[in-house]
Amino acid sequence: MKLRSTVFLWVLVLVISTLAVTIGTIAVVFERATRARLTDELARSRAVTLDLHADRQSLHRQECRVVAEEPRLKAVVATEDIARETIVDVARTLAITLDAGVFVIVDADGRLIADHAAPDAAGFDLSDREIIAKALAGTEQAGVWIADGKVYQVAACRLEFGARVVGALVVGHALDEGFVSTVARHTGGALVVTVDNAPVTPLPGTARADETAPTLARVRAGSREVTLGGTHWFAQLVPMPGYQGEHRAEYLLLRSIDEAFAPGRRMLRWLLGLVAIAALATLVFAALLARRLSRPIDTLVARTQAIAKGDLAARPIAGPTEVRSLGVAMDRMAQEIEDSRRQLADKERLARELEIAARIQTSILPRDLRVEGLAIAARMMTTTEVGGDYYDVQRVDDGCWLAVGDASGHGLTSGLVMMMVQAGVATLVRSQPDARPRDALKSLNSVLYENVHDRLEAERHMTLSLLRYRRGGDIVVAGAHMDAVVWRAATSTIELLATPGTFLAITDDIDHVNHEVTWQLAKNDLLVLLTDGVTEALGASGRPFDYDGVSRVVNAHATDAVETIRDALFEALLDHSPTLADDATILVLRYGGQGKRTA
Repeated sequence: MKLRSTVFLWVLVLVISTLAVTIGTIAVVFERATRARLTDELARSRAVTLDLHADRQSLHRQECRVVAEEPRLKAVVATEDIARETIVDVARTLAITLDAGVFVIVDADGRLIADHAAPDAAGFDLSDREIIAKALAGTEQAGVWIADGKVYQVAACRLEFGARVVGALVVGHALDEGFVSTVARHTGGALVVTVDNAPVTPLPGTARADETAPTLARVRAGSREVTLGGTHWFAQLVPMPGYQGEHRAEYLLLRSIDEAFAPGRRMLRWLLGLVAIAALATLVFAALLARRLSRPIDTLVARTQAIAKGDLAARPIAGPTEVRSLGVAMDRMAQEIEDSRRQLADKERLARELEIAARIQTSILPRDLRVEGLAIAARMMTTTEVGGDYYDVQRVDDGCWLAVGDASGHGLTSGLVMMMVQAGVATLVRSQPDARPRDALKSLNSVLYENVHDRLEAERHMTLSLLRYRRGGDIVVAGAHMDAVVWRAATSTIELLATPGTFLAITDDIDHVNHEVTWQLAKNDLLVLLTDGVTEALGASGRPFDYDGVSRVVNAHATDAVETIRDALFEALLDHSPTLADDATILVLRYGGQGKRTA
């Protein structure tokens, strides 16, 4: 046999053998990699679904807290002789505003007052429902309800009118097609919400509802691959977090096997065609084989050197399938390096942002607490993530102005809101030291609402008590924040003083809810102002520190120096909850009569 024929034959055999082995290897590797990827993606879908479920629960809790502080709602629930039509109208209005699927109000005994979905229903005893019982007890709850063939994520919280518990509120939203679509957008897979083996959200593709029960049975039996609507799927069942009822509520997670394997099958068909073409074209390309192979290899080497120098831009590489696959893998690796750089930059930016917010939060606090007639000691203890606590002491000729509050949320935006409030309070006090607190609060709210909603375009608000102290011991208070704790020296008893005003930055017009009250301090009376990070700090058993914890410490140290009382409060708080979930702020003031007292 001639040398040319021998070379041709061996090159032909080598090319065909190499391509056949390559195709087989790619097919096996692709199948394994695809199944492994499907498994990973299904695990990621599960994590995303549970995270979104948890995020919705958190949002519902916050939504419930905000609505529970709605003055109209608390007023109609607390008023015994109010017309039922008024209660139903308020419930309907708030439910429509929230676009809520569940909006239920019960009284302090757990009996139904209003259900926007059933306006005529009333009087039913719902106290046996755990979420309502715990909400009445003061613990915010979130869970899952099933009603009328729908699944709802609900949150419950207590309704209080002053210091009196008047009922509880349950707010919820359906786990509907919108939730399923959100999961699909985040994961690229499919999600079906099922109750008792029946779907309550649309099935993917052409799948039929009667296929659901057999499919769920196979998944529970251990099968990971199922068929729905003629499509093959990887499947996983996840029990719905927060549901403990008599039904079986589950998430069915699906990833299309056919869709995952389609690119590989197309590639295999293309490679098979390439084998046929290569067998016919071997003779023509034999002489150019070395040169053809060397060029893409040189290109790969140059690409590697470019990546080493920091050039991470994608570069398409021509050549055989294997070389192109290496080029694609190299581009993917370069993209992952670029993504890592961006993520690192984002983390550094976030760290800088939190550092700035923390600096804002602490830099605006007053340094000099000396006020004639008052002994003052104050401290703010911040969490690792910047919160929204704020307090201030502004001296004027006949006394001082005091402020204590909490901006909603965390991070830089909360820090900006706090700085706006501090600047506003300082400006108003110094320009109008004899102004009424309600007038100062009105001006402050107008500026804060515009800045937060129109300029920052943020959904934030702030609880704030603004107090005007005069040397005679009277304190005029406006705004809405936590109850103040007062120890009366004459009787050695403790009182809780409510702040029946309104939050800031909820609306630009607060005239109808902007109230003032006057507190009177006698000589040696003790006043403690604090934020919800103190009363709501949870212990290991889940019990909050609450006003009972504050009162115990105040009673035990009532005659001590204000610094001692402040330190004792923080020591008891940290013993109860070593790791605080929110900022904690405490101001302790003792009225000394007309003489001078300093901290």
